[in-house]
Amino acid sequence: MKLKSPQIKTLASKIQKEMKGFLVYGPDTGAVKETAQAVIDLLNPAKDPYAVVSITSDRLKETPTLFWDEVNAISMFGGRRIIWFKNPTDAFTAEWETFLKTAQSDTFVVMTSDTLNTKSKLVKACDDADLAGCVACYPETEQDTKQTILSTLSAAGYLIDPDALALFASYLGADKAVTRSEINKLMIYLGAQKQVHVSDIQANIGNGASVTIDDLIYAAFSGNHGQVQRVYAILLQEGSQPVMMVRSLINKADQLMIVLSKMKRGEPVDAAIKGTYPFIPFQYAPTWKKIVMGWNEAAAADALALLLQAERDCKSGLPAEVILNRTLTSLTAAGRKFMNARPF
Repeated sequence: MKLKSPQIKTLASKIQKEMKGFLVYGPDTGAVKETAQAVIDLLNPAKDPYAVVSITSDRLKETPTLFWDEVNAISMFGGRRIIWFKNPTDAFTAEWETFLKTAQSDTFVVMTSDTLNTKSKLVKACDDADLAGCVACYPETEQDTKQTILSTLSAAGYLIDPDALALFASYLGADKAVTRSEINKLMIYLGAQKQVHVSDIQANIGNGASVTIDDLIYAAFSGNHGQVQRVYAILLQEGSQPVMMVRSLINKADQLMIVLSKMKRGEPVDAAIKGTYPFIPFQYAPTWKKIVMGWNEAAAADALALLLQAERDCKSGLPAEVILNRTLTSLTAAGRKFMNARPF
Protein backbone atom coordinates (compact mmCIF):
# COMPACT_ATOMS: atom_id res chain seq x y z
CA MET A 1 0.00 0.00 0.00
CA LYS A 2 1.61 3.24 -1.15
CA LEU A 3 1.46 5.88 1.59
CA LYS A 4 2.91 9.22 2.64
CA SER A 5 4.53 9.87 6.01
CA PRO A 6 1.65 11.99 7.43
CA GLN A 7 -0.75 9.08 6.83
CA ILE A 8 1.01 6.93 9.43
CA LYS A 9 -0.86 8.63 12.28
CA THR A 10 -4.23 8.55 10.54
CA LEU A 11 -3.81 4.86 9.66
CA ALA A 12 -2.36 3.88 13.04
CA SER A 13 -5.10 1.36 13.80
CA LYS A 14 -4.76 -0.36 10.42
CA ILE A 15 -0.98 -0.56 10.77
CA GLN A 16 -1.25 -2.01 14.27
CA LYS A 17 -4.07 -4.50 13.65
CA GLU A 18 -3.98 -5.48 9.96
CA MET A 19 -0.55 -4.92 8.43
CA LYS A 20 2.39 -7.28 8.68
CA GLY A 21 5.15 -5.03 7.45
CA PHE A 22 6.34 -1.66 6.22
CA LEU A 23 8.98 -0.46 3.74
CA VAL A 24 10.49 3.03 4.00
CA TYR A 25 12.96 3.93 1.26
CA GLY A 26 14.59 6.84 -0.56
CA PRO A 27 17.67 9.08 -0.61
CA ASP A 28 16.59 11.24 2.35
CA THR A 29 18.15 9.04 5.02
CA GLY A 30 17.00 11.30 7.83
CA ALA A 31 13.37 11.06 6.77
CA VAL A 32 13.70 7.29 6.20
CA LYS A 33 14.92 6.75 9.75
CA GLU A 34 12.35 9.15 11.22
CA THR A 35 9.46 7.49 9.38
CA ALA A 36 10.57 3.97 10.29
CA GLN A 37 10.90 4.99 13.92
CA ALA A 38 7.36 6.42 13.85
CA VAL A 39 6.02 3.03 12.68
CA ILE A 40 8.04 1.18 15.31
CA ASP A 41 6.79 3.53 18.05
CA LEU A 42 3.20 2.73 17.03
CA LEU A 43 3.86 -0.96 17.50
CA ASN A 44 6.07 -0.61 20.56
CA PRO A 45 4.64 2.30 22.60
CA ALA A 46 6.42 1.11 25.73
CA LYS A 47 9.73 1.43 23.83
CA ASP A 48 10.85 -2.00 24.95
CA PRO A 49 14.37 -2.38 23.48
CA TYR A 50 14.07 -6.18 23.53
CA ALA A 51 11.04 -6.06 21.23
CA VAL A 52 13.08 -4.83 18.25
CA VAL A 53 15.74 -6.90 16.51
CA SER A 54 17.86 -5.68 13.58
CA ILE A 55 19.02 -7.73 10.61
CA THR A 56 20.83 -6.86 7.36
CA SER A 57 21.22 -8.40 3.92
CA ASP A 58 24.82 -9.33 4.75
CA ARG A 59 23.73 -11.27 7.82
CA LEU A 60 21.00 -12.94 5.79
CA LYS A 61 23.59 -14.12 3.26
CA GLU A 62 25.67 -15.60 6.06
CA THR A 63 22.63 -17.29 7.65
CA PRO A 64 19.90 -17.90 5.03
CA THR A 65 17.36 -19.00 7.67
CA LEU A 66 17.89 -15.87 9.80
CA PHE A 67 14.76 -14.04 8.65
CA TRP A 68 12.39 -16.94 9.35
CA ASP A 69 14.17 -17.74 12.60
CA GLU A 70 13.44 -14.20 13.78
CA VAL A 71 9.86 -14.23 12.43
CA ASN A 72 9.06 -17.37 14.41
CA ALA A 73 10.96 -16.48 17.57
CA ILE A 74 8.94 -16.02 20.76
CA SER A 75 8.92 -12.61 22.40
CA MET A 76 10.96 -12.53 25.61
CA PHE A 77 8.34 -10.55 27.55
CA GLY A 78 5.20 -11.40 25.61
CA GLY A 79 4.86 -8.22 23.53
CA ARG A 80 4.89 -7.92 19.76
CA ARG A 81 8.22 -8.58 18.08
CA ILE A 82 9.52 -6.19 15.43
CA ILE A 83 12.21 -7.02 12.88
CA TRP A 84 14.03 -3.97 11.55
CA PHE A 85 15.52 -5.12 8.24
CA LYS A 86 18.09 -2.54 7.11
CA ASN A 87 18.97 -2.21 3.43
CA PRO A 88 17.15 -5.21 1.92
CA THR A 89 17.64 -5.83 -1.80
CA ASP A 90 15.35 -7.01 -4.58
CA ALA A 91 16.68 -10.52 -3.93
CA PHE A 92 14.48 -10.55 -0.83
CA THR A 93 11.25 -9.93 -2.80
CA ALA A 94 10.13 -13.56 -3.15
CA GLU A 95 10.76 -14.27 0.53
CA TRP A 96 8.87 -11.09 1.45
CA GLU A 97 5.84 -12.08 -0.61
CA THR A 98 5.88 -15.51 1.02
CA PHE A 99 5.96 -13.87 4.44
CA LEU A 100 2.92 -11.71 3.63
CA LYS A 101 0.92 -14.67 2.30
CA THR A 102 1.80 -17.44 4.75
CA ALA A 103 3.30 -16.18 7.99
CA GLN A 104 1.07 -16.84 11.01
CA SER A 105 3.40 -15.07 13.42
CA ASP A 106 2.48 -11.73 15.00
CA THR A 107 5.97 -10.43 14.15
CA PHE A 108 5.99 -7.13 12.26
CA VAL A 109 8.75 -6.35 9.73
CA VAL A 110 10.00 -2.79 9.09
CA MET A 111 12.38 -2.47 6.14
CA THR A 112 14.50 0.62 5.41
CA SER A 113 16.67 1.36 2.40
CA ASP A 114 18.44 4.33 0.80
CA THR A 115 19.20 2.43 -2.43
CA LEU A 116 15.82 1.12 -3.55
CA ASN A 117 13.72 3.20 -5.96
CA THR A 118 10.25 3.14 -7.53
CA LYS A 119 11.41 0.60 -10.14
CA SER A 120 12.67 -1.89 -7.56
CA LYS A 121 10.81 -5.19 -7.32
CA LEU A 122 10.61 -5.00 -3.55
CA VAL A 123 9.07 -1.51 -3.71
CA LYS A 124 6.46 -2.65 -6.23
CA ALA A 125 5.63 -5.67 -4.08
CA CYS A 126 4.99 -3.41 -1.09
CA ASP A 127 3.06 -0.84 -3.12
CA ASP A 128 0.69 -3.58 -4.32
CA ALA A 129 0.26 -5.38 -1.00
CA ASP A 130 -2.75 -4.81 1.25
CA LEU A 131 -0.87 -6.04 4.30
CA ALA A 132 2.19 -3.80 3.88
CA GLY A 133 2.78 -0.06 3.87
CA CYS A 134 5.30 1.67 1.63
CA VAL A 135 6.62 5.22 2.03
CA ALA A 136 9.11 6.97 -0.29
CA CYS A 137 11.32 9.65 1.28
CA TYR A 138 12.86 12.16 -1.12
CA PRO A 139 14.77 15.34 -0.22
CA GLU A 140 12.52 18.20 0.81
CA THR A 141 11.95 21.22 -1.39
CA GLU A 142 12.33 24.63 0.21
CA GLN A 143 8.56 24.84 0.51
CA ASP A 144 8.51 21.47 2.26
CA THR A 145 11.18 22.70 4.65
CA LYS A 146 9.17 25.83 5.42
CA GLN A 147 6.11 23.72 6.17
CA THR A 148 8.13 21.49 8.49
CA ILE A 149 9.47 24.55 10.32
CA LEU A 150 6.02 26.13 10.62
CA SER A 151 4.22 22.99 11.78
CA THR A 152 6.90 22.04 14.32
CA LEU A 153 7.18 25.50 15.81
CA SER A 154 3.41 26.00 15.83
CA ALA A 155 2.84 22.70 17.64
CA ALA A 156 5.20 23.93 20.37
CA GLY A 157 3.49 27.32 20.62
CA TYR A 158 6.00 29.42 18.65
CA LEU A 159 5.39 32.02 15.94
CA ILE A 160 8.00 32.92 13.33
CA ASP A 161 8.40 36.13 11.33
CA PRO A 162 8.10 35.66 7.52
CA ASP A 163 11.66 36.97 7.00
CA ALA A 164 12.97 34.62 9.67
CA LEU A 165 11.13 31.68 8.10
CA ALA A 166 12.60 32.41 4.66
CA LEU A 167 16.10 32.78 6.13
CA PHE A 168 15.82 29.61 8.22
CA ALA A 169 14.62 27.55 5.25
CA SER A 170 17.40 28.90 3.03
CA TYR A 171 20.04 27.83 5.56
CA LEU A 172 18.75 24.28 5.82
CA GLY A 173 19.47 21.49 3.38
CA ALA A 174 17.13 18.78 2.14
CA ASP A 175 17.73 16.30 4.97
CA LYS A 176 14.71 16.26 7.26
CA ALA A 177 16.71 14.96 10.21
CA VAL A 178 19.01 17.99 10.04
CA THR A 179 15.97 20.27 9.79
CA ARG A 180 14.39 18.70 12.89
CA SER A 181 17.65 18.99 14.79
CA GLU A 182 18.08 22.67 13.94
CA ILE A 183 14.46 23.45 14.90
CA ASN A 184 14.92 21.72 18.26
CA LYS A 185 18.14 23.67 18.91
CA LEU A 186 16.34 26.90 18.06
CA MET A 187 13.49 26.15 20.48
CA ILE A 188 15.95 25.37 23.27
CA TYR A 189 17.61 28.73 22.65
CA LEU A 190 14.29 30.61 22.56
CA GLY A 191 13.00 29.15 25.80
CA ALA A 192 10.03 31.24 26.95
CA GLN A 193 10.35 33.62 24.00
CA LYS A 194 7.57 32.60 21.62
CA GLN A 195 8.28 34.91 18.65
CA VAL A 196 11.13 33.95 16.30
CA HIS A 197 13.02 36.80 14.63
CA VAL A 198 15.76 36.91 11.97
CA SER A 199 18.36 37.62 14.68
CA ASP A 200 17.40 34.37 16.45
CA ILE A 201 18.00 32.37 13.26
CA GLN A 202 21.33 34.08 12.61
CA ALA A 203 22.46 33.42 16.18
CA ASN A 204 21.52 29.77 16.34
CA ILE A 205 21.80 28.03 13.00
CA GLY A 206 24.28 25.19 13.38
CA ASN A 207 27.19 23.93 11.31
CA GLY A 208 25.03 21.11 9.98
CA ALA A 209 23.25 23.61 7.75
CA SER A 210 24.51 24.64 4.36
CA VAL A 211 26.05 28.10 3.96
CA THR A 212 27.08 30.09 0.90
CA ILE A 213 29.26 33.09 0.10
CA ASP A 214 26.03 35.10 -0.12
CA ASP A 215 25.48 34.41 3.59
CA LEU A 216 28.91 35.92 4.27
CA ILE A 217 28.27 38.96 2.06
CA TYR A 218 24.92 39.97 3.53
CA ALA A 219 26.07 39.34 7.10
CA ALA A 220 29.14 41.56 6.56
CA PHE A 221 27.29 44.49 4.97
CA SER A 222 24.57 44.31 7.63
CA GLY A 223 27.12 44.36 10.45
CA ASN A 224 26.52 40.91 11.96
CA HIS A 225 29.99 40.06 13.25
CA GLY A 226 29.09 36.73 14.87
CA GLN A 227 27.41 35.47 11.72
CA VAL A 228 30.36 36.61 9.58
CA GLN A 229 32.87 34.71 11.67
CA ARG A 230 30.75 31.56 11.76
CA VAL A 231 30.09 31.52 8.02
CA TYR A 232 33.67 32.44 7.16
CA ALA A 233 35.00 29.53 9.23
CA ILE A 234 32.60 27.09 7.56
CA LEU A 235 33.43 28.33 4.05
CA LEU A 236 37.15 27.92 4.70
CA GLN A 237 36.57 24.45 6.11
CA GLU A 238 34.58 23.53 2.98
CA GLY A 239 37.41 24.69 0.71
CA SER A 240 36.28 28.14 -0.47
CA GLN A 241 39.24 30.33 -1.42
CA PRO A 242 39.71 33.81 0.13
CA VAL A 243 40.36 35.38 -3.28
CA MET A 244 37.04 34.04 -4.56
CA MET A 245 35.23 35.35 -1.48
CA VAL A 246 36.77 38.82 -1.70
CA ARG A 247 35.89 39.01 -5.40
CA SER A 248 32.25 38.27 -4.55
CA LEU A 249 32.33 40.99 -1.88
CA ILE A 250 33.73 43.44 -4.44
CA ASN A 251 30.90 42.65 -6.84
CA LYS A 252 28.35 43.29 -4.09
CA ALA A 253 30.01 46.61 -3.19
CA ASP A 254 29.80 47.59 -6.88
CA GLN A 255 26.12 46.69 -6.93
CA LEU A 256 25.52 48.70 -3.76
CA MET A 257 27.12 51.79 -5.29
CA ILE A 258 24.98 51.49 -8.41
CA VAL A 259 21.76 51.17 -6.42
CA LEU A 260 22.69 54.13 -4.19
CA SER A 261 23.54 56.21 -7.27
CA LYS A 262 20.11 55.50 -8.75
CA MET A 263 18.43 56.45 -5.49
CA LYS A 264 20.40 59.68 -5.36
CA ARG A 265 18.95 60.56 -8.76
CA GLY A 266 15.46 60.11 -7.33
CA GLU A 267 14.68 56.50 -8.19
CA PRO A 268 12.58 54.70 -5.54
CA VAL A 269 14.51 52.15 -3.50
CA ASP A 270 12.49 49.15 -4.68
CA ALA A 271 12.84 50.14 -8.34
CA ALA A 272 16.57 50.78 -7.93
CA ILE A 273 17.09 47.35 -6.36
CA LYS A 274 14.93 45.53 -8.89
CA GLY A 275 16.60 47.24 -11.85
CA THR A 276 20.20 46.53 -10.79
CA TYR A 277 21.85 43.27 -11.83
CA PRO A 278 22.31 40.67 -10.41
CA PHE A 279 18.91 39.62 -9.07
CA ILE A 280 18.68 39.36 -5.28
CA PRO A 281 17.46 35.91 -4.10
CA PHE A 282 14.22 36.23 -2.16
CA GLN A 283 15.71 35.02 1.13
CA TYR A 284 18.17 37.93 1.13
CA ALA A 285 15.82 40.60 -0.21
CA PRO A 286 14.73 42.05 3.18
CA THR A 287 18.34 42.24 4.39
CA TRP A 288 19.55 43.81 1.14
CA LYS A 289 16.89 46.51 1.28
CA LYS A 290 17.95 47.42 4.81
CA ILE A 291 21.59 47.56 3.70
CA VAL A 292 20.72 49.84 0.78
CA MET A 293 18.72 52.14 3.05
CA GLY A 294 21.41 52.21 5.74
CA TRP A 295 24.59 52.74 3.72
CA ASN A 296 25.58 55.85 1.73
CA GLU A 297 27.64 56.34 -1.42
CA ALA A 298 30.78 57.53 0.38
CA ALA A 299 30.75 54.54 2.72
CA ALA A 300 30.14 52.16 -0.17
CA ALA A 301 33.10 53.67 -2.02
CA ASP A 302 35.30 53.22 1.06
CA ALA A 303 34.18 49.59 1.34
CA LEU A 304 35.00 49.00 -2.30
CA ALA A 305 38.49 50.49 -1.88
CA LEU A 306 39.03 48.31 1.20
CA LEU A 307 38.03 45.17 -0.67
CA LEU A 308 40.11 45.99 -3.76
CA GLN A 309 43.17 46.40 -1.52
CA ALA A 310 42.37 43.08 0.15
CA GLU A 311 42.23 41.40 -3.26
CA ARG A 312 45.66 42.78 -4.16
CA ASP A 313 47.10 41.68 -0.82
CA CYS A 314 45.60 38.19 -1.15
CA LYS A 315 47.28 37.78 -4.55
CA SER A 316 50.65 39.08 -3.32
CA GLY A 317 51.60 35.96 -1.40
CA LEU A 318 50.61 37.26 2.03
CA PRO A 319 48.43 34.98 4.24
CA ALA A 320 45.10 35.37 2.41
CA GLU A 321 42.90 33.93 5.17
CA VAL A 322 44.24 36.42 7.72
CA ILE A 323 43.96 39.34 5.29
CA LEU A 324 40.35 38.59 4.46
CA ASN A 325 39.46 38.06 8.12
CA ARG A 326 40.80 41.53 9.00
CA THR A 327 39.00 43.03 6.03
CA LEU A 328 35.74 41.38 7.06
CA THR A 329 36.15 42.77 10.58
CA SER A 330 36.48 46.33 9.20
CA LEU A 331 33.63 45.87 6.72
CA THR A 332 31.35 44.43 9.41
CA ALA A 333 32.14 47.31 11.76
CA ALA A 334 31.11 49.76 9.03
CA GLY A 335 27.96 47.76 8.37
CA ARG A 336 27.03 47.78 12.03
CA LYS A 337 27.60 51.55 12.22
CA PHE A 338 25.36 52.38 9.28
CA MET A 339 22.68 49.80 10.02
CA ASN A 340 22.39 50.93 13.66
CA ALA A 341 22.06 54.55 12.54
CA ARG A 342 18.81 53.82 10.69
CA PRO A 343 15.58 52.84 12.47
CA PHE A 344 13.93 50.09 10.40
